[in-house]
Amino acid sequence: MPPTKADGRSSRRIRTREKIIGALFKLVGEGTLRPRAEEIAAEADVAVRTLFRHFDDMEGLIAAGRNYLSARFDAPLDQPAVEGNLEERARTFAHHQDELFSNIRNYLLFYATQARTVGETNIVRTSTAQAHRLRVWTVLPECAAANPIARQAVEALFSFHNWDQLRYEQDLSAEETIDAVAWAAITLLSAGARDLGK
Repeated sequence: MPPTKADGRSSRRIRTREKIIGALFKLVGEGTLRPRAEEIAAEADVAVRTLFRHFDDMEGLIAAGRNYLSARFDAPLDQPAVEGNLEERARTFAHHQDELFSNIRNYLLFYATQARTVGETNIVRTSTAQAHRLRVWTVLPECAAANPIARQAVEALFSFHNWDQLRYEQDLSAEETIDAVAWAAITLLSAGARDLGK
């Protein structure tokens, strides 16, 4: 059956909606965490009135953006290929995390700043905690032999929150952050780590 005019209108509507959401994320990725309707419409090359034909208000557009990000954050990340001894693996993984977090930082901040409740802010953190733990344990199987305090500290070392504090609150360079995270992880997981906290 050939496509109808209604099918064409529906396809155009979907494309325009996706274009608007794409414009929102482009602005967020460039550092504008609370873009105005006029900025989004200009980036999407549509009129503001067109934007509001697809979304009732800015809250509706932001909600659509947050829902899209939530689904992306729930998707499994590729496990980095990391080999070598403990020092080599810790440093390579720290470098991988630095690249990952640098790419997604603005989107995580956007998600958090648009939240209306503490529960909404914690959704991404909670939903990704198990996946993060699995990634750390896969790269650093020494975690299994470490005592709980050392193990949890190593998991925290490679988290976004620790990375963000080192890079943007303590103003360390990427290389300094990688060195700090790798050194701390190696120290915790080296001989004697299981005795910490006893």
